[in-house]
Amino acid sequence: MKITSKKLLRLAVLAGVFLLSFASPISTRDLQAQIGKLGNEFDYYSDDTYSVLVGYRIYCNSGQTFSYGHTSAYVIISPAGC
Repeated sequence: MKITSKKLLRLAVLAGVFLLSFASPISTRDLQAQIGKLGNEFDYYSDDTYSVLVGYRIYCNSGQTFSYGHTSAYVIISPAGC
C-alpha cells in the first residue's frame, strides 16, 4: 500500500482533531494562574447571572492584598488600579 503525502496529511489532521477532542476547557482557576494575581481584582459571584457578589480579592502591585467573603467559580477579573 502506497501512502501519498495527501493521505499522510489527512491522517495527521484526523489524529490532531482526535487528540483535541480530549482537551478540556480552561478552568477559572487555570485562567487566574495564567493572568497572574498582582495588579488584578477578582470579583466572585454566587452564580452565572453575576448579580450577587459573594467575595473579592484585590492583589496590588505593591504586595498588599485585600479580601472579603469567599471565592466561587463565577469570577470577573479586572485591573486593580493599585
